[in-house]
Amino acid sequence: MEVTLDLICSEISALLSKSSIIESLVFKPGNASRYQDIDSVKFRDLLESALISEESYKIACKRGFYSDRPIYDLLYRSIYISKIIDVNFSIFGTEISLLPLAYSSVLAYNLDSLISMSTQVVRSLDRDDSKWFSNSLKELNLSYLGTLNSMDFRNMEEDLWKIFIFSSNEDSLIRNMVKSYEYSIEVYNIIKQNPCKNFENNIQSAFIRILSKVPDGLIYRKFGARTALRVSDYASKLPECPSQNDLHEFNKFLVLNKYNPGSTADIIATGLALYNLDKWYEKTRLNIRLPLPRGCDRIYK
Repeated sequence: MEVTLDLICSEISALLSKSSIIESLVFKPGNASRYQDIDSVKFRDLLESALISEESYKIACKRGFYSDRPIYDLLYRSIYISKIIDVNFSIFGTEISLLPLAYSSVLAYNLDSLISMSTQVVRSLDRDDSKWFSNSLKELNLSYLGTLNSMDFRNMEEDLWKIFIFSSNEDSLIRNMVKSYEYSIEVYNIIKQNPCKNFENNIQSAFIRILSKVPDGLIYRKFGARTALRVSDYASKLPECPSQNDLHEFNKFLVLNKYNPGSTADIIATGLALYNLDKWYEKTRLNIRLPLPRGCDRIYK
């Protein structure tokens, strides 16, 4: 059984890492990609970070099968290894979002059950996870990610779920998780519906759609609510399938002002993960290859 579990979790972790890589390959205004580096993030950083995170996703997948905790020590693991091997870890938000999916993935039987189980995992995040989350922030030493008004996330002693609830008022990525991955499901639906008749263009469309509706959390933390709303307003004026000229003009505005919609990129990467996992479940859900842990039930539809 251990060999089979290892293989399944290798497949899942590769898909999750692949989602980060695909997200970084697509040109999106203000983000680092294969087309541009930005001041704080290089394209190479994204690729190297995705490779490091793959093993953390695999460990989370195995822990989920046995209901072992914690979860966010694996985020700390990725950051720690990155520092040891001189990698600028640049997918902090993406890994926050994907670890609950990795943890829930092996016992889910389709996308709906994965989202339901991952939501329950997020709601069960406790003080142990909070400790590791705080340690991760301290290791990264990014002050704008660690504070929110009177609350300093680097020195919290609450359940992580409670911290997420508080943060969700102003952080779009965390709000996405608190709301059962609502925005990433929208990304998944856009990609699947194929409105722009091209995979990369669909991802760009989803990026603009989410950014227009949801002020970016990273921009909010670094520059404030007014700037985040200004960026969303710009995005809202673009068509559903923006032209490359539309995207490049928006990119000029964002890069000139050093506005990086990083939280929106994390939401996109998570939507891509849902898209990739959905296809994986379609191929594998009828192949019952693992006995369930005692007390668990899996119903195939």
